[in-house]
Amino acid sequence: MTPAPPTAWRAVWLLTRLRLQRLLNVSGRGWSFKRSGKSRAATPGKKRGRWLLGALLLLPMLFSSGNIARHNLLNMHCLLDQVAVCQAKGSMNAGERVLAPVIAHLIEQPFSTALAGALTLQLALLWLVSVLLPLGMGELSKPDWDLEWLVTLPVEKSNLLWARVLERTLVNPLGLLVLWPCTTMIAWYSGQGWFSPLPGLFACLLLLALAAMLRTLVDTGLRLSFSPAQLGNLQALLSVAGLFPMYMGMSFGMGAGGFAHEWAAAMPAWSAWTPPGLLVTLLNARGAAAALPAALLLTQCLCLMLLGMALLRHQLRHGVVGAGQREASRKPSPAAPPTGKWHASIGTVIQRRELTLLLRDRNFLVQTLLLPLLILGGQALFSGQARDLHELLSSPALLASTGFFLGTYVLMMSAFQTLNKEGGALWLLYTFPVSVEQALRQKAQLWAALALLYPLILFGVALAWQDAWRWDMAGLMLQALAGIPLYSLIAVALGVFASDPLAAEATSKIRPAYTYLYLLLTGLYIAALAAGNPVQQLVFVVLTGALAAALWQKARDALPYLLDPVASPPARITAADGLIAAMLFFILQTLALILLKYPVAAPLTYVLLRLVYWRAGTAGVPRMAQGRQPWRWGGAGACAAVLFGVGYAALLPPGTLPPAGGHWPWLLALGVLAAPLCEEFIFRGLLQGGLRRSLPAWKAITVAAALFTIVHPPAAMLPAFALGLCTGIAYERSGALLAPMLVHAAYNAALLAYQLQG
Repeated sequence: MTPAPPTAWRAVWLLTRLRLQRLLNVSGRGWSFKRSGKSRAATPGKKRGRWLLGALLLLPMLFSSGNIARHNLLNMHCLLDQVAVCQAKGSMNAGERVLAPVIAHLIEQPFSTALAGALTLQLALLWLVSVLLPLGMGELSKPDWDLEWLVTLPVEKSNLLWARVLERTLVNPLGLLVLWPCTTMIAWYSGQGWFSPLPGLFACLLLLALAAMLRTLVDTGLRLSFSPAQLGNLQALLSVAGLFPMYMGMSFGMGAGGFAHEWAAAMPAWSAWTPPGLLVTLLNARGAAAALPAALLLTQCLCLMLLGMALLRHQLRHGVVGAGQREASRKPSPAAPPTGKWHASIGTVIQRRELTLLLRDRNFLVQTLLLPLLILGGQALFSGQARDLHELLSSPALLASTGFFLGTYVLMMSAFQTLNKEGGALWLLYTFPVSVEQALRQKAQLWAALALLYPLILFGVALAWQDAWRWDMAGLMLQALAGIPLYSLIAVALGVFASDPLAAEATSKIRPAYTYLYLLLTGLYIAALAAGNPVQQLVFVVLTGALAAALWQKARDALPYLLDPVASPPARITAADGLIAAMLFFILQTLALILLKYPVAAPLTYVLLRLVYWRAGTAGVPRMAQGRQPWRWGGAGACAAVLFGVGYAALLPPGTLPPAGGHWPWLLALGVLAAPLCEEFIFRGLLQGGLRRSLPAWKAITVAAALFTIVHPPAAMLPAFALGLCTGIAYERSGALLAPMLVHAAYNAALLAYQLQG
């Protein structure tokens, strides 16, 4: 007996759950809607343990999106409502003390007509981003269209289309990331307090439903009308077109005037009756005043969804296979080059192959070479900073940071994607007469050369514009140029870890967590360029070179396992672990001092690393007490470190060391217990231990001590370097972390006692 087809609601739920389960399989691994019941045992995959990295990198993204949405709203309020205390500077430069009474007044009163219109424009722009960027991020270029096999299911076409719209409403992480913070901030400054995320999410889902309907209409119409080659060109155009509303929608919080603010001030009154305008009115309304905008909003959304569904049915009236989608565009074979003539060849065979791929794939070409200029130009145009071009050319730090950004963005779209662009032909790299490592190194050299073009042009224009030679500007330019080849190696190495060539889903072939890690490392180098301290800048260049070498070594170990669905390189401590731990400690230390005002970076880094190594079953984790006479070597090192540290402190002018005051119990616990345990695990156990695999003892000890030094204040660098040498020798001789921990604890206790006496 043939089973009855599912009901309409059940069919929609099953298809939506299928899409959500596919998303969880890509990102969440092991999550399921239904855990009970018998099922076939799956083939165990590679144990990568990268969920923690993604979770850690997601937090700064959410914080950044919320902060951008907050300043967008406050800056528009300051400018459009002509708030005297912050109109001239803007909200980002006004300071929290100045903004506090402004925020209190904003929450108590309904939004002005000008501010409501500006928020309507912002929501409309971000809604357009949630439509265009998913279309331009690889969806149209997929060779297979899943609607072609979905229509074979025993489900009515209308139910199938409603399920498609619903799952695209729920599975749109980019749209959720740009819209939800904005609607939440509107609710927050409307006086809804900590409940603001709930109405903000409801408003966001309404806009995402309309975006899903328009996205489905556009996707279906294009696939039915154009060939795959034409779809690739359209995808490149859509990826470019999506940048302008994104930067315009996020630029309201930057500057005190500009192109975007002028548009916001000129919003017509009828925009308040559109879905974005009604959402702003609804979120800002209080009590019974919310009934009318809620009814109008729901009516408009329902009518638009029904109209969109009618258009979808009309598009699919002849089926789901269009004339353009399956056409094979046959081009005449290129004529063979005439024999007997000399032809210039650029680079190696692999590099020429990479250039050919770049020239053939227009989407790849646009994302690699055109998008960096559009991003930089769009930000300057919409934020009103295009008028300050002379400031860019005359500021050494800003100029070097801009040039470095242009180069590293080219690398993110090219060198970072070098394995992903191979697609299903990745196995061919293993058949070349050179090793895969050599092939990747040649690709890294090519992309480094291309990425240097924009900075060289920018720096050349700046030097020609200057009236006189400036050594400070030339030094920063050289540092920026030196970082680009290093980041080319880092991008290729991280691309090895990020690539999953066996993944069935195109979106899962690149793990986005490593993209965010690359951006984080890029931002750290830009911060070093802007620091203004030549010594720290030089140290950071050396640190970046060491990180590039360590990541390349780790990537080389992973290359033989790329095409194996099960096997992975054995988890063991390497120099890359120590360098990443040191950089993570440096980042967390900066964030903790800014946000929490307490030095909690070392314990947090220690706990995170221990958790990662425990889950991965990593071999070679530093031992705590098992070694060769750790008490003896710890005592000897402590004597030397204490003598040097106290002697150095005695030579300093009075008042140089900060007084311990009434905080000495906290400083004692932190300096004698937490800091020795955590910092010695990072710098001696991981960093020095990893370097010891490929360097002699004295080099590993010196490098680890130098990196340990740069995370300390300038006044403490010399004794910190001496402490690093003493702890390094103690660890090398004993082989246990207990010895350097004793040295570190005694050193901190002696300095604290000296401060209390002084």
